[in-house]
Parts: sequence; structure tokens; C-alpha cells
Amino acid sequence: MRNDFIQLAWAMNQNDPCWVPPLVWDVKEFLDPRRHPFYGHGRAEKFIAYRNGKPVGRILVSDDPLLNSRKKINIGAWGMFECVNDVQVAQALFRAAKKWSSENFGRTSLIGPMDYSTNYAMGLLTDGFQYRQRYGMNHNPRYYQGLVEKCGLRLAHELYAWWFDDARQMLEKWGPRAQWLTNRTKIQFRSFDPKHFDREVELCKKVYNVSLKNNWNYAELTDLEMSHLSRQLIQFADPSHIFLAFDGDVPVGFSVTIPDLNEAIGPLNGRLLPFGWLQFLWLRRRIRSARVMVLCVDPRYRYRGISELLVLKTLDYGRNTCGYSGAELGWTYKDNDSVNHIIERVGGLPYKTYCMYECGTDAALPEDPDRA
Repeated sequence: MRNDFIQLAWAMNQNDPCWVPPLVWDVKEFLDPRRHPFYGHGRAEKFIAYRNGKPVGRILVSDDPLLNSRKKINIGAWGMFECVNDVQVAQALFRAAKKWSSENFGRTSLIGPMDYSTNYAMGLLTDGFQYRQRYGMNHNPRYYQGLVEKCGLRLAHELYAWWFDDARQMLEKWGPRAQWLTNRTKIQFRSFDPKHFDREVELCKKVYNVSLKNNWNYAELTDLEMSHLSRQLIQFADPSHIFLAFDGDVPVGFSVTIPDLNEAIGPLNGRLLPFGWLQFLWLRRRIRSARVMVLCVDPRYRYRGISELLVLKTLDYGRNTCGYSGAELGWTYKDNDSVNHIIERVGGLPYKTYCMYECGTDAALPEDPDRA
């Protein structure tokens, strides 16, 4: 069953030149309750739809009791959705997901696509299909939006992914203002120190949780999750491309940028063995774009130019030291005007849109109008 669940991603997307096959090893680890830290406090279940013995759809439904307790809500999550273009199959998947969430946890609604929580891949791609999938971001067939909406799910939120082209012009434009902001804020910036890994991660965690705690549906990272994610990222990140901002000794912001690993992962078609590792290491040295994974500032320090300076330092190092020609920052909420305005001011372009959808667990699924 697990192999069918994983391989459905290939069946649905392999003819899309912008889709990047994930590493099978990574997907297996992500789904393994013995290896992924989400299962230290949450639960999840996989469902597969079969037709004539052939897998034609899948969905992952999960439950995070810590999120529900902290936010005083009553929701489950659906994610990792793949499906043939057939409403009946999609309805069967959502019906199974809603039943599991309702009967096991009494949840009244499901929100997704969201793999466990907002700390992992989320959002249904609805615009920007012509652009290649970047590391850690979702990509899906165009018809998924219509399929989900025909199943009665309603739009809950929209997200943006941003693209930064060659940063030369923006850096030249912002040079004087960056110096002015530095002098004005008196905030100190430095790179991540891998020699004191645990200390640095703890500093970032404090900023991460306080900066995002009021965001829609935000699930605070547990210590196990933060340790797991940080150790994954540090394998591929240049510590000098991770910037921390301080007011004296107090951490107030940070950014994490890694190479867009999908440039090296794509040609492997999901396989590291037997020789995929060697190909990956060779291709990794030739990556020419970056992925800004995290950009956080303590709410008490917003509107002081810290976000702009973190972005500019990221762009400057990426272009002039790493030789990157572009970078994706994602994602932000579409209605987060303050953050989006900052990103636009420093040269970001919203080039992809993702949507989040919600449905009540007791809501009847509509009939397929094409089959009526």
C-alpha cells in the first residue's frame, strides 16, 4: 500500500515538465511514524482509491491535537492529494478522510492541502503552472482545483510564492537605503554559527514561534520537529546564507536560504541508489537558484527595516558569493499586506498562487453535475 501511495505522484504528474519527482527515500521518512517527529504528538492515516485493482487516487488525513488546543479550534488536515480527473474518485477520498477525522477525533472540518501542518508543504497550485517546482513547494495538475471545488470544498485562504530575478539592479538601488536602515535600527546581523548548532537553533525557534503564532492555522513547532527540520536543512544550507538579527543579545529575526535542491533532485527520478547519490552531489555543485525557506521577524520589531535588510543580505550573498541568478521566497498569505509590500519593495514578484480549501466533516458531498 505504501508503494502505491508514493508512486501515484508519478502517475499523475510525470508528463508535466515543471513537476520535480521527490526522493522516494524522503517521502518514506515523511510518512513513517517511527521516524517523523510529527507523530510524537499527532496522528495521520493514508487512503488510496482503487479501480479495477489499479490505484487512481490518494489522500493523507492528519490530526494535530496541540494545534487544536492552542488555537481553540476543531479541525483536521488533508494533504498529499493525487487523483485522476474523476469527481467520483475524489469524493470517495474526501469521504474517507472526513470519516476518519470525525470518528477518531470529533473534528468538524478539514483544511488543506496541508501535510500535517502549516510547517510543511501546503497549498494547491492554482496559478503559475508554467514555472518549475521549487524545493519544498507543492505542484499539481491544473484540473485539481476544479476537482476539489466540485467536491464541495470552499476557499479558505490564498498564498503567494515570490520570485527574485538577478539581484544586481535591486542591490544597487537599495544600497544607500540599506546603510541608512542599518544605522537607524541599531540591529546587529550575523550568520548562523554551526559550531554552536543547538544554541543557534534555539534562538531561531524563539523568533519563529513568536513571529508566526498569530498566523492563520499556525501550529507551533515542537522541540522534536524543530530539531528534525533544522538538521535536515543544515545538511544542504551554507551557514553563511542563514542570517540572524539581534537587538543586543535578544534574537529578533532570521532568514534561512538553501540551494534549490530540486535542480539536483529532478534528474534522479526519485532514486538515490545505486548511483543517484553521486549524480546528486555532482548536480548540486551546479545549482543556480535558491529557495528562501524562512523569513521571520519578531512582531515587536516590525516596520523597522529588519525584514528588508534580511532580504537584501540574502540576495547579496546569493548573487555575489553563490552566483545564483534567481530565488524563490514562499510562501506568504495573500492578505498579509504588510509583509507582501516589503517583499515587493525589495524586488519580489508574486509568480505563483496557492489555495487552501476547507470542508465540514458532516457536509454531504455534492453530486457530480457531469454525471447527473
